[in-house]
Amino acid sequence: MFSAVARLAPLAVILFLASCMQAALLHMATPLLSAALASRGGDDQTAQLISSLEQKQDWTGLSRFAQQQLQRDPDNGNWWVVLGYAQVQSGDYQRASATFTQAVERNPEDIDAWNMLGESQRLEGRHAVAVRTLERAISIDPTSSITRYLLGEALRADGRLERAKMSYRDALRLEPRFALAWFGLGTVLMRTGPKDEFDGVVERLKVLAPPLAKELERR
Repeated sequence: MFSAVARLAPLAVILFLASCMQAALLHMATPLLSAALASRGGDDQTAQLISSLEQKQDWTGLSRFAQQQLQRDPDNGNWWVVLGYAQVQSGDYQRASATFTQAVERNPEDIDAWNMLGESQRLEGRHAVAVRTLERAISIDPTSSITRYLLGEALRADGRLERAKMSYRDALRLEPRFALAWFGLGTVLMRTGPKDEFDGVVERLKVLAPPLAKELERR
C-alpha cells in the first residue's frame, strides 16, 4: 500500500468531473445512463422539457413533472426512471431506491433502471445490497460496461477491493475509454498496488480526462 485510504467521491463530484470528459460512451449530463434521460419522454416536446429541466438542474421541477406523468400512467417504467434520477440528484437516495424498485418491477429488462437502483442503494449506504442488485443486472445485460463499473464502486464501498479491481477491469475490457472506470480502478490501486499499474492509470486518465487524473494524483 502506498497511499492513505482513498475517500469515496460523492456522486455530484463524479458527475461534475465526468462533464469535463470527451469519452464517447458517456452522456455528459447523465453519465450513468446508457441513453439520454430525455429519451424516456416518448415524444419530442416532452423530451425537450426533460432536457431543459435537467440542464437547469431543476430536480424538484423534474420530479414534479415525472410524478404528474405517473398519475396518468403509473405502469410506465420510463417515468419511474425519470423520477428516480431526479431523486438521486436531489440526494434523496432512500426514496430513489424505492422508485427504481418500481421501475424494474414494471420493466425487468431495463438495464438503466437496474444500474440506478444499485447506485441508489450504494449511495444510501447499503453496499452489500447494491452488489447483489448489480450482479443481477449483469445477468440481464453482460455487455454493459456501466453495470460493471457500478459493481466495482459497490464492491469498493463494501471493502471487497480485489473483486472491485476485477469489475473495473471488466468494464474497461468492454469500453477501454471509460474514464470513470479508470478512475475507480486507480482509487483501488492506491490502496492495494501495484504502483506501476496505478501510474499507468494516471497516464491513461491524462489523455482521457485530465481533471480525473489530477484528482487521482491529489489523493
